[in-house]
Amino acid sequence: MAERKASLLWVGLSVVTLLSVNLLAGVTAGQTIDLMQSLSDFALAVRAYDLTWLPLYRCIVYPLTTLVLVAYLWPVIAYFRAGVPPPAPLKVQRRVLNGPILMAGACFTGWVVGTIFFPLLTISRFGTWAPELASQHVLSPLVNSFLAATTGYLLVDWIFRAQVVPHVFPEGRLADVPGARPLGVQMRLLVFLTAVAFLPLFTILGLVQSAAARLAGGMDPTRIIGDLAIASRATFGVYLLVGVTLTILLARTLTRPLGDVVGALRRVERGDLAVQVPVGSGDEVGVLEDGVNAMVRALRDREHIFQTFGRVVDPAVRDQLLAAGSRQLGERRHATVLFCDLRGFTSFAERTAPEQVVETLNEFFTEMTSWARTCGGSIDKFIGDAVLVIFGLFEPDGRDDHAAADGLRCALGMRQRLAELNARRAAADRVPLAMAVAVHSGDVVAGLIGAADRHEYTVIGDTVNVAARLQQLGKERDHDVVASERVYAAAADQGVSCAIAFREAVALRGRSEPVEVYGLGAPSGSL
Repeated sequence: MAERKASLLWVGLSVVTLLSVNLLAGVTAGQTIDLMQSLSDFALAVRAYDLTWLPLYRCIVYPLTTLVLVAYLWPVIAYFRAGVPPPAPLKVQRRVLNGPILMAGACFTGWVVGTIFFPLLTISRFGTWAPELASQHVLSPLVNSFLAATTGYLLVDWIFRAQVVPHVFPEGRLADVPGARPLGVQMRLLVFLTAVAFLPLFTILGLVQSAAARLAGGMDPTRIIGDLAIASRATFGVYLLVGVTLTILLARTLTRPLGDVVGALRRVERGDLAVQVPVGSGDEVGVLEDGVNAMVRALRDREHIFQTFGRVVDPAVRDQLLAAGSRQLGERRHATVLFCDLRGFTSFAERTAPEQVVETLNEFFTEMTSWARTCGGSIDKFIGDAVLVIFGLFEPDGRDDHAAADGLRCALGMRQRLAELNARRAAADRVPLAMAVAVHSGDVVAGLIGAADRHEYTVIGDTVNVAARLQQLGKERDHDVVASERVYAAAADQGVSCAIAFREAVALRGRSEPVEVYGLGAPSGSL
């Protein structure tokens, strides 16, 4: 497989993002501790002792966390360094999908370890630990670390969606990866709700309890109220900023993909099947994106089959078969049948190269069938150098005259289009073509005819046989367009008529009564 160019910028962005949000959380944690901690001599002494150990703790935890993150991402990094050759290994796929939540969780773990380390450090130094230290040792670190983990997860998830997922999953199908556990929509909403709704309440509760403890300790109420007001405004500003940031990040992972899906469906509704929705996650939204892409692929395949089927059989017959299925074994219908055949083509084929024979047939059939469809005809089949066209086969009852008029108009138009085709052939120094066309109306039997594993939809019966013999009669009379009296009379009632070159009653093989035949217009030459 060809290698593709892929940037490793996402590695640095992810690591720097997580470290940045955690450093910022460390600053806010220090501020909330100062606002909510107890002012007893013991609590102040513990806080001062903690601050002497905090830089060392960070110097150990941050590099160790960074090492863990890089080690976890190393298979993905190696895959990108190799040029992301498809398909991506299963290990790489899993780590890409699980990466954002596990990386944010690794950073959160460093904070959780701190809530154990610093109480133990206090016990080892002072010999005891008191509940008044819960704010600075447990509550503030956990609240701020949860916000950091939530923000870091959403930011890294965004980075992965933009720079990693398209290379590892160019075809989508993220939800099909076994062993992957990305956060679903419900869990992400729960995490978001906890971060922007519940944690601010815990912070406000801590501030109020701290104020109450200070008031009970005999501090000046005016100072306490002033400090509480300042702390409340600061808390409001911080959580407002955090809430807006998290809302934007969450919206990008939900509303934007859904908007892409809606846009794709609207394009499909307008007939555009070239759409491809980018799949950025393995959650419910990703499944929806994959579903839309699968639907579009199925529609493209259906359209391809539909168009291919339409080139094998006439589109009108195709639509009828697709609507009725193979259950329709046969039915009697009234229709107008047109036979069009090249005259003298056998001798032409004998003295002409095979490639030119095929080219000539395709050129002739293209011209005639295009005109026949314009007149409302259905191309039933090609028989050597002849084409069978049916009019009115799928029309409702009571339109027999319209079908006859369409058939006669088509036959007369074929004469004109052959003249135009011969003019182009003459300009190219190619021999002209001649044809014989016959039109007849009557009952036909239409249905699927053939073997169990191969059949075609066609028409049979006396009407088809008469049309074929009239076309042969036209050749014998050296006349290009003939029609039965039934067709000519019905077409005349609809305003379609022409000059009559000859008129005679002809006894046809297999029929007890003669058929009145009209030769229409001037006679033609031969090939």
